[in-house]
Amino acid sequence: MLELRHYQRAALDALYAYWAEGGGNGLIVLPTGAGKALVIAKLIEELLADYPDMRILNVTHSAPLVGQNYQEFLGLLPFAPAGIYSAGLNRRDARAQVLFCGIQSVWNKVDQIGDIDLVIVDEAHAISRNANTQYGKFFKAVRQQNPDSRTCGTTATDYRMDSGRLTDDLDDDEAVDENGAPLKFKLFDDVVYEIGIGELIEQGFLTRLTSQKTTSKIDLKGVGTRGGEYIPGQVSEAAERIIEAAVAEDMVLSEGRRAGLFFSTSKENAAHVAEAVCRHGRTCAVLTSDNSHETDKIFKAFRAGEVWAISSVSMITTGTNFPFVDFISLILSTKSPGKLVQILGRGTRNSPGKTDCLIADHGKNLAYHGPIDQIRPREPGKGLGEQPKKLCPQDQFDVNGNCGCGEMIPISIMTCQCCGYVFPPNEEEKITAKADNTPVLSTEKPWSVVNSRTFRHHPGKDGKPDSVKVTYMLGMKAVNEWICCGHSGYAKSRADRLWLAMGGSRPFPKDVLEFLGRQHELMDTTEIQLDYSRNPKYPDVAAHRFGPAANDNRKPAANDNRSYAEDWEDIPF
Repeated sequence: MLELRHYQRAALDALYAYWAEGGGNGLIVLPTGAGKALVIAKLIEELLADYPDMRILNVTHSAPLVGQNYQEFLGLLPFAPAGIYSAGLNRRDARAQVLFCGIQSVWNKVDQIGDIDLVIVDEAHAISRNANTQYGKFFKAVRQQNPDSRTCGTTATDYRMDSGRLTDDLDDDEAVDENGAPLKFKLFDDVVYEIGIGELIEQGFLTRLTSQKTTSKIDLKGVGTRGGEYIPGQVSEAAERIIEAAVAEDMVLSEGRRAGLFFSTSKENAAHVAEAVCRHGRTCAVLTSDNSHETDKIFKAFRAGEVWAISSVSMITTGTNFPFVDFISLILSTKSPGKLVQILGRGTRNSPGKTDCLIADHGKNLAYHGPIDQIRPREPGKGLGEQPKKLCPQDQFDVNGNCGCGEMIPISIMTCQCCGYVFPPNEEEKITAKADNTPVLSTEKPWSVVNSRTFRHHPGKDGKPDSVKVTYMLGMKAVNEWICCGHSGYAKSRADRLWLAMGGSRPFPKDVLEFLGRQHELMDTTEIQLDYSRNPKYPDVAAHRFGPAANDNRKPAANDNRSYAEDWEDIPF
């Protein structure tokens, strides 16, 4: 008997309770990698057990997802009356009781499919706010044919890829009221259950995302916006200018990483990225709509390790499952919070040996949106009425020392035509000008540059084994850490992992003296991540970053095997 994770069970129970209380169309929000396909399969299984005659349709926007959800369901009920309606999978089982569909194939086939009691939408964030798209027309036809039908959905974000929340009304340009105003069409009524990516990471169900400051950045100054998103051609041109430098930087950042994904704005950018990666001695496939027929071949090579990375445009944003990916590079800029969350979700799945997924953001996306676990959707713009105005301030001075005049002027004008007051840079220019230190997760702890590192012999207390005391100098601040190479259990395994991470060779040092005698094998510690939660005065070292070989072309550190056992230090060994 398959046992769901606690949050998967809670999500289904919340949906059942919502329906029992008279609720309408509910939405379940689970982060990428949380097992939405299993939740859908279990929902169908349990509903069929209670209502054997129920007609259920699961719809999504990509053929691979249709196939994945179908296989997940058959894993629970191998002999269920299930079928597929997807041109991409060359199946059209229109009369199956449980039907897994691609929206492109069924949006205008509701009459052929027949009555539907429940529609389950996977990847619901892909539904546009325009009711006249394929999704909108499909659901209007379903409800017209069966007014008592229900809809539920699963998604990683409760907001759309374009704008607004999924529980907002859809705009219907065809249907109007007596005054000629567009009628609204509501697809989802409420979010019935939601759990955040940060919570699942802390519980160990997802892999932690980490970020590192990059120096190669897309210059967004002068890049315009259309329909709430950067104009593709302009941002592609701006990205093209930094690709060589960005890839060179990524090759250093991703050293030792199992697999990478590179995201671009245009096909030309994606091809350039792949070529640059290959020139650095690694294998990289390019995947765009031009060679979509090779998707299965490329994915198979990627999973087998024959290809280290994939460079893509909109082909691996959703619906792909590569748990082993531990490096993601963003050589694009987007104003879509949904798109950013979906991209970064490619790195959150757990995989053996994977401890985190490193994000290299070359597009100032984190600076614009903030940490991924705190992203909120923008409200859709009305696009009506006169151009917004702003006040020329009478209580502020500009860069030239001039005070404003109080005139109301169009918001797009940066110099007041009445008094010459120069307004501060707009939001894009602010993002361009400021240092990008925004972490990928709000819980990500700060990194500090290490100026020097020393190892010393530290005697154990109360008969416990000796340890290596590491002192990191962060400017004028000293931070200590203890490496327990002579201990046993977890302390020893942690010491061995740290030894390997620093570049040390096997066999592992069995005691402090051997560690100090072989320290020449180790790389420098360039940065450390500090955790102040346990003791604000003496922070723990949560993570490390390492650089070139230690003590290269400089005087060796003071590793003279002396004993330093300060009484004020309280350590558990």
